[in-house]
Amino acid sequence: MPVNLTTNAVNYLAAVQERRLIIQDFRPFPTSIEWELGQRYLQARGNKAFLQDSAPVPYAINNDGNLSTKAARLLFASLAEADDKGDLEEEIYVLELGIGIGLFARLFLDAFWAICKEKQKDYYHRLHYVAGDYSERMLLDACRHGVFENHPGRYMLRLVDAMHPQDGLALDLQLLGGDNLARRFRAVFLNYLLDCLPATVLKTDGDTVYQLCVRTCLGRGISLSEHTDLTPDELIQYAGSDRWEDKESLLSLFGLFSSDYVYEPGDPAIIPFAEFGIAYAQSKGMNYLWHSYGAIQCLEALLPLVHSHGFLLLNDYGHEDDVAPEDFEHQRFSSATFVGLNFPLLQAYFADHQHNAWLVPPGEEESIHARLLGQVLSEPVTKGFKELFCADNPKVSEDHLKAARDSIAVGRLEAATAAYRKALECQPYNWLLMSEISRYLTLALGSPDAGAAMARAGLSLNPHCSPELWNTLGDALFLLGQIREARLAFERALEINPSDVRALFNISFVLVQEKDLASTLKTLAKALVLDQTGEYRERLLQKQAEVLAQLANKQRQAAQLHANRLSQSPRFHKGDGEQRQRRTTRQVLASSAGTERFNSISVGDLQAAPAQ
Repeated sequence: MPVNLTTNAVNYLAAVQERRLIIQDFRPFPTSIEWELGQRYLQARGNKAFLQDSAPVPYAINNDGNLSTKAARLLFASLAEADDKGDLEEEIYVLELGIGIGLFARLFLDAFWAICKEKQKDYYHRLHYVAGDYSERMLLDACRHGVFENHPGRYMLRLVDAMHPQDGLALDLQLLGGDNLARRFRAVFLNYLLDCLPATVLKTDGDTVYQLCVRTCLGRGISLSEHTDLTPDELIQYAGSDRWEDKESLLSLFGLFSSDYVYEPGDPAIIPFAEFGIAYAQSKGMNYLWHSYGAIQCLEALLPLVHSHGFLLLNDYGHEDDVAPEDFEHQRFSSATFVGLNFPLLQAYFADHQHNAWLVPPGEEESIHARLLGQVLSEPVTKGFKELFCADNPKVSEDHLKAARDSIAVGRLEAATAAYRKALECQPYNWLLMSEISRYLTLALGSPDAGAAMARAGLSLNPHCSPELWNTLGDALFLLGQIREARLAFERALEINPSDVRALFNISFVLVQEKDLASTLKTLAKALVLDQTGEYRERLLQKQAEVLAQLANKQRQAAQLHANRLSQSPRFHKGDGEQRQRRTTRQVLASSAGTERFNSISVGDLQAAPAQ
């Protein structure tokens, strides 16, 4: 009988896959240890997930000031129209869910205050910004770091579950104010929140519905004993435990896990909104559905809490068109899990099915998609949204920014300065842009005083969440000869992120100036250990070699001085002078030998200070 070589080859590959340690066998993705640990990570880690991880969760795209300014202008347009009609309530409430580091809220309040002042309206002083998050740690970090310090009395921090937002908010007496919470919020902001909520993929074959399932394994080539004292059996036991205390011990190992996908028969009756989703897919002639049911549940619960002429502003990543299930892959940033949104499904549910207003801006950005949802969206709000969030709006500033960078590349510094000025006029709250301009002023233009002033302008907007800005300020101060102030700036960067390699590298220069070579070597060694990407390795090693050479030279000079001092001493007795001189010579030679040994020291010979 002939051998089926193709089948055997496939079996060989399957057998190799099965050799991995299976931590948890196939189960629906939203109930898997892969998804649960990723969600729990954000709760447990707080803002350190964005600021201190070696590969942190990205946050700049919705916290650079641009999105906050657009949201502030949109809210102002909505309030101004209601005010003109005499329908604006005395106390104005807005809600943000999933505040993360809180920088969007801070910059929103900055921009909203400036707009109200310019337009001579008192809306800011009537505003209550409810900052909600499911992570108590995230809320505590926002308080601890003073993110809202510029806006006393204008914000309220609340623990809110995005899957059931009405539960926590409806019980809040301060929000109720003696009447019903329904339709209290004039605006709700959801920035990269909905992609944190449960999702799955469904496929149909006749009357059978299949659901995406995931199997979690230990990554290939991982030696478990090098990372934990847990045995393979304990790993499996903790993954299957119903106690969070057991699963919590797996958080530090999450980066070692890998996933396999398969479709298994599922029960649509227990999958939220599955009936609607399947009908939607079939209406499109598709036998599959990328099902963002967590996003639907959240938005449906929020809509009754929004004023009848208010709005929900969504900014998230995902797909504008229906995609094949083969394209599905959940994403990990640091140790957190995310799933992109199916925007066409959301539009079909809330606009076509429930007859709400759903706006899509002209054109789309590649990385973030904005949507506006509400029962009734007025003409000023509709117009404002389309103008503010259209694809051409950010492009103007990006064109100026590109022109500045291109001009620098060919040495046209005056042209670069003019282009940077235009870019900053388009984005007056963009602290990231200010950081770049500060480096340009300091290094390219040779004006560290102007660079320091620009860095301080950026820090006035974002003093608590950017090691980069503090490093940039420190660079300018160092070049100005303000060594003590530079060190304070670098140390402030390390307070935000104790593993910031750039700050440690910068501090090594300060320590050299302070003649503290031993501390310099310890700092460089710590930076080398923390530089996991190798971005600074060559510069750190070069600096280390320079410091070692300085230290060796210093020791040689000390040894020579010591030898000269002894040889000229008047206390030698005539009878033992020759003997003492021979002993002194041996001491000098021994000291020199020790210097040579130290000169050959490597990073491994130094004890790096532990990361905080």
